[in-house]
Amino acid sequence: MNNSYDLKHRILNFQGRQIHYYFISSLSNDTLVSRLIEGIEQANGNNLENCINNGDVDVYNASEVDTIEYALLAGNSAIIDGQTVYVVDTKDYPSRGIQEPETEKSTRGAKDGFNEALLTNTALIRRRIKTNTLTFDLQKIGTYNPIDIAVVYLDDKVDKRVLEQLMSRIKEITASSLIMGDRAVEEVILDQGYNPFPLVRYSERPDIVATHVQHGHIAIICDTSSSVMMLPTSLFEILEHVEEHRQTPLIGTFIRLLRMTAVFMSLYLVPIWAVVSKMNVWDWEFFIQILIVELAIELLRIATVHTPDSVSNAMGLIAALLLGDFAINLGFFSEEILLFCAIGSVSGFATPNYELSLTNKYIKVMMIITIMFFNIYGFIVFNIVLWVYLARLKPFGVSYLYPLWPLDLKALGRFIIRKPKKGKA
Repeated sequence: MNNSYDLKHRILNFQGRQIHYYFISSLSNDTLVSRLIEGIEQANGNNLENCINNGDVDVYNASEVDTIEYALLAGNSAIIDGQTVYVVDTKDYPSRGIQEPETEKSTRGAKDGFNEALLTNTALIRRRIKTNTLTFDLQKIGTYNPIDIAVVYLDDKVDKRVLEQLMSRIKEITASSLIMGDRAVEEVILDQGYNPFPLVRYSERPDIVATHVQHGHIAIICDTSSSVMMLPTSLFEILEHVEEHRQTPLIGTFIRLLRMTAVFMSLYLVPIWAVVSKMNVWDWEFFIQILIVELAIELLRIATVHTPDSVSNAMGLIAALLLGDFAINLGFFSEEILLFCAIGSVSGFATPNYELSLTNKYIKVMMIITIMFFNIYGFIVFNIVLWVYLARLKPFGVSYLYPLWPLDLKALGRFIIRKPKKGKA
């Protein structure tokens, strides 16, 4: 180990012999550490192990240096008695409070959300699934800078083929560092490459993750990340939102249909309007104006993400004036272009998945460029290629377009219509 200021070493006296006690103060609970030291020095037991009054204690041989060091760096305490080392759970990670996620708000229902502590996130799921088949399989991945992940599933419901495939990929990970957490883990597990579509579903809500696990799927909790990864998933599952299940079935169905319409408009409103408007006309200026407006709106979104709240409203007002009234009065853009681009962008905010909304934005820009060069033929060919590509996507062997492809009318009907819950199984 090194000479870090928060690495503490105490020499304790137990029944006339010296005991070496190591812990990292920045990751340890002061109360637990004090209680542990007190129990050892007062010799409250016949042997050293009986004096350790914390619940979780693991015993190792002093030769298992790597395992002991990793446990110490994770916030545990190491008590060395000759060749025997007791690793005691004294972790106390700094974390924010449990609060509702900003991106997944609902008007009713639970308001708790995951934070960056693996143990806390585990407890939030266990509160909702009280069955002995719920499994949290702890894995350490990475070589130079390992991180902990927990693979969560119901042992009696999970698809064992998918689980074995996932565990095999996790054990094959040889990346030296995965500091970016869930995003890095997703890329190495799924080998995503340059595919723009989200192949897993993320959520910061314990109720969504618990429901996903209850249906036989798998969740992955990454230490230091507040987003939990759920897989395998499909495009239609990604488009679901918790608000639809917090309202009555009729209202929930209406919200879902309205949301699906908005997602469709965010992708196709501007391209279809462009095709219809310029069916037999080659107007470069028209398409360039559309691209400038679309990219300007995207630039505004990116700027808003990095802008402090105190000035974001003022920046939005300035941008609205520049893109709206000033641009029209100066003759840079037509009213129709600004109207359709604005409606498409507002519809994009109704997409419940942030990654998918970004993907749809860039797919739309690529579609507009194709239409600019090849008119309606470019629109047709682009969409054929797009939907064939989506149909061939099968993360972990599950079709990305299920239940649309392969077609399952019963499952598709359940997605479109939010049916009432039944009291009987």
